[in-house]
Amino acid sequence: MKRRQVLGGLGVALLTSFSGPSLGQYVLPKGQVRLVFNENPYGPSPKAIAAVNEVVALSAYYPDSPTDFPILDNLKKAIAQRHNLTPEHLLVSSGSNEALQAAILAYGEKGKILVPALTYDAHLGYARQLGFEVVTVPLRNDMQVDLDAMSAQVDDTTSLIYLANPNNPAGIPIDSAALRSFCRKVGNRALVIVDEAYNELTDSPVDQSMVDLVRDEQNVLITRTFSKIFGMAGMRVGYALGQPETITRVNSTLMAWPNGIGLTAAYHSYLDEEFIAFSRQKILEGRAMVYATLQRAGVTPVPSHTNFVFADIGIESTDFVAQMASRNVLIRGGYPGYPTHIRISMGKLEDLNIFDRVFSEVYAASV
Repeated sequence: MKRRQVLGGLGVALLTSFSGPSLGQYVLPKGQVRLVFNENPYGPSPKAIAAVNEVVALSAYYPDSPTDFPILDNLKKAIAQRHNLTPEHLLVSSGSNEALQAAILAYGEKGKILVPALTYDAHLGYARQLGFEVVTVPLRNDMQVDLDAMSAQVDDTTSLIYLANPNNPAGIPIDSAALRSFCRKVGNRALVIVDEAYNELTDSPVDQSMVDLVRDEQNVLITRTFSKIFGMAGMRVGYALGQPETITRVNSTLMAWPNGIGLTAAYHSYLDEEFIAFSRQKILEGRAMVYATLQRAGVTPVPSHTNFVFADIGIESTDFVAQMASRNVLIRGGYPGYPTHIRISMGKLEDLNIFDRVFSEVYAASV
């Protein structure tokens, strides 16, 4: 299956003011507090929006001509330069999830895919639908990924190992030294995918990242996304870093088409250091607010290095989430093996003030 070299659709709707209701508007329901998908409501970068407004009329043309439209090459060069790699170490995908699915398609036939029992799993459902074996390893009691237990499961029938760092939904980063050692140890048997969707939000993004292993020619694939700190979830742009032969193999199984608008926004967002700092600060402020809400209710949150907070509320979470939704506040719950845990994404600060009030009222009535 080869990548199609044409644009399949923008995937983005530009909003225009209307005097009344209209079909096809790309808007949230009025009054909804959306704390469910780990989005960043402060994005995209103003510079990205300005750039998109300038080029949206070019949407009639496919963006994959480097002579006429060098945006894909420019984005790859900017990312590669920041990580001291070459563009050959990089692919750009429709969100990082497409890169994850492409890696599964490229490597999964070899054998089992090894993953933590509680982790991001949209691409793992894809693997199961393809008939690939997905083997789960329980987390440690402290909610950390159990690298020793995972290492013990790796053998010649292992095709892939998937690790989200920080893990989702727990929000905890894996110890850097331990993860580097793990990747070096098992990489000679299987490709290790390290999903760094939330890396920019950790306390030490450079130390937490495993990109140095790519420079050291280790058998790893690092995935990143523009959906989180860059606030571009609706534009669907992500990327992966790995050895050139790995990138070539995974790139051959990508199925989405280049998104000229998304690439333009991603390039300008990536270079907008002022927005990145602003976005990070707002997320940290929001996280502190959610901590305070939970702690006042007697709930201890799992320490997070992301734009979401995971917590055991001590009561069945599915009904609690439904009660919150009935008050127009959307959060996550119902995690297999963790029936009393919820996950709250960071919204705008005014949304988190509403969350504080609604959570406090619903929780007090539930315990």
